Amino acid sequence: MLGPGADAPGPTHVAAAAAHAWAIAAANAAVRVPAANAEADAWTVRGWADVAVGCLALDGPAPPGSTGLSAAFGGLDEVVRAVPVVSGGQHAARLRRLRELAGPVPPWYPDTRPVAGPIRGVGPFIWQAADLIARFGEELMMTGAGLPWRASCPLDSARQLAWGARYRPSPSDAHRTVRLPVTRFLARRTWLCLPGQVGAAPGPGPAVAEVPSTASPLAQQIWRGIHEGAHLDHLSALTALRPAAPSPAEFGTGLLTAESYAMAVEILAAVECIMAEEGHAVWQLGNGLIERATRLPGGSNPAPEFTDLPTLAEVYVLGPLEILTGGDAARALPEQIAGSLRARWRSASAAYPPAAAFGAAAAELLLRSPRPLRS
Repeated sequence: MLGPGADAPGPTHVAAAAAHAWAIAAANAAVRVPAANAEADAWTVRGWADVAVGCLALDGPAPPGSTGLSAAFGGLDEVVRAVPVVSGGQHAARLRRLRELAGPVPPWYPDTRPVAGPIRGVGPFIWQAADLIARFGEELMMTGAGLPWRASCPLDSARQLAWGARYRPSPSDAHRTVRLPVTRFLARRTWLCLPGQVGAAPGPGPAVAEVPSTASPLAQQIWRGIHEGAHLDHLSALTALRPAAPSPAEFGTGLLTAESYAMAVEILAAVECIMAEEGHAVWQLGNGLIERATRLPGGSNPAPEFTDLPTLAEVYVLGPLEILTGGDAARALPEQIAGSLRARWRSASAAYPPAAAFGAAAAELLLRSPRPLRS
């Protein structure tokens, strides 16, 4: 039996019918995105690649010489065949590489040509939000450089999550860990909700994939201990309210809320790390804010991953401002975690005046928003 927070050496032991049903539900959820035309196609295919990671967690790669198709990948194949997406660019390339681990890629899968049609640009208001995020990141990096630096955590999920728990407002260890035979670059999103395991608790629950990464130990510590830890906390809170696999936080508008929350937790953690004199963490968290602000399409350091996904890229800079100022995105969160975040942010802002100034600037900016806050 695999308990909460336990580590599994490979795929989870889920009944074939449950794995198949999960994959169909997840792949259909990936189609429902708050975008249109070419951006919608790119986002859908990216979501299917995330579903393929879950299929690996449930089924594992095909054994050598195997001729049968695994249950989960079979469900993904059904949905991809039914939804007419012709091409997906880089997202299709990732999807196809993951699907190859289960056998030959079906001919109806999207090809790797760029998505067809124009992609909208990032508007002036988003650039203002990005500038605010970047300037606070610079403040954090300068502050962190003057604080004591400690050794990074060992490259172990449990240790990284345990370190980050003190800086996350609603820490939870109600998740499973599964090791997957893919790189971090290929896996991308490694947090998800999976159906209950055979012989274990029957209900669905959060899981995190352990995958090798070439990022620095410090970057991995922050990514797993703070950002992905916040996602797992969010999934746990949603599961406590209404168990579901996949979780509504994994796709579409739910994913936008999830990333908004995780980024808000990063900002809170950076300020609390100042109080704890963890200079290395403060510096890395500040650097992460600058990276999110400059990687927007058309930015000074654009990330290829988001070239055709402006809506998703934007939420990493606008979303945390909405969360920390109590906007619509904050009201979309379970009160259990929203209330804890609000209380911790008030305390952190009182202890570190630049955080209070940042929060005030965020509130003033959002009052000038040209569109309703995303929920």
